[in-house]
Amino acid sequence: MYLRMDKMDKLDKRILEELQLDSRNSFTKIAQKIGVSTATVSERVKRMTEKGIICGYTAVLNTSELGLVTLITKIKTKPGYNSIQEVGEAIAEMAGSCCVHHVTGDCDLIVISKCVGYDKCGMIIEKIKEIEGVESIDAELVLKTLKEELKVEL
Repeated sequence: MYLRMDKMDKLDKRILEELQLDSRNSFTKIAQKIGVSTATVSERVKRMTEKGIICGYTAVLNTSELGLVTLITKIKTKPGYNSIQEVGEAIAEMAGSCCVHHVTGDCDLIVISKCVGYDKCGMIIEKIKEIEGVESIDAELVLKTLKEELKVEL
């Protein structure tokens, strides 16, 4: 069970804000910045991790500088096909898929992939077409990324 935003107190939000700014900071440094004990930060982070709010810590890469191409794919599933979830899970298992969203609108799923070159993007598109339940796809390549970050306003 997630701790919903409307149920979180200001202290949890402050801790999450600090972790989003730099997850390498020690609990001691975070505690000093927000005016609480290190034990308090540690306990709160442990609780939010157990509840699934904090899912991990990672380096944020500039994928454009690495030469990766961003592929955005909109997928429609076949009418009457019972499991958009299954299609989404199959795509999520594919190498290169970064985000898989079940959405409203003209398509059922939107997928963000990172590819090493355009040939790899083409291979991903072909693999998606082979998944049972996929009716059609509309794929676009990103020419330039103006903003890409995972931080959220709390």
